[in-house]
Amino acid sequence: MSLVAEKPSCLSERPSTANDEQLVTFFHAYPDALPPMRADKAALGGIPVKAYQYCEALRIASGFGWYAFPAADIQLCFDGVDVFWADDGQWEKLSIEYLPSPEEWWAPHCPDYLSDMAPPFISSLGVPGFVQIWTGLLVRTRKDWSVHVRPLANSPSSNQYFCFEGIVETDKYAPMPLFINLKLQKTDTIISFDRNQPLFQIQPLHRSHYATDTLSQFEVLPISHKLECGNQQQTSMTDLDWEGYSKTVRVADPEENAHQSGSYAKECRKRSKSTD
Repeated sequence: MSLVAEKPSCLSERPSTANDEQLVTFFHAYPDALPPMRADKAALGGIPVKAYQYCEALRIASGFGWYAFPAADIQLCFDGVDVFWADDGQWEKLSIEYLPSPEEWWAPHCPDYLSDMAPPFISSLGVPGFVQIWTGLLVRTRKDWSVHVRPLANSPSSNQYFCFEGIVETDKYAPMPLFINLKLQKTDTIISFDRNQPLFQIQPLHRSHYATDTLSQFEVLPISHKLECGNQQQTSMTDLDWEGYSKTVRVADPEENAHQSGSYAKECRKRSKSTD
């Protein structure tokens, strides 16, 4: 397989298409791969019923983005130095492996200069226990939007492997293979990945959200600090701030408690419906 594909010089910038209106576009490269699935606000049933009912913050975080799946079932084993994978029942040292028959599902659909450049399915990353797994999908985002690849939100993580997080500018470097980097943590144990079980989560992020200028705009003030305001002094927490704070907490005495359980969830869902 060649390392560099020479792009025909006659090609120019990608023209705008109807797909540019979509925030995220997924391209189905491997036919047996599962498409992304909207993330579940119940975190695949892992959130307790009471938390699902009252904790809107938990629900929103769980349902933010899409689930991604491995393109096929995988069995790996890590001996502390090398990673091995099960190929038709036979254990082989992992280097770079491809999904079956790329000449059937890849080559006929791509330009000739990319016919031997199908994305690898599983790769060893050159560091003991580190592997990369592809979903069988390519991804592209709208201009100035990126993709945040991360472990499943609010779902129990496995003690057998660890998912790394990454933010990729998939508007410029796109369409790119949608993959996840993992660190295998259990040795001398078969670690299985089911193609029907979500492996990681994808979330859209505007580039301005993680820009240095944006993240530099913060301050930390003590609540009793006195600020000069003309000839007067005022605390950094205004009366309006204290009133807002009072709506976020509950007091011990139910008779004096104006904060109703679930009020935050009720207001958020009401606002969400009106926005939609």
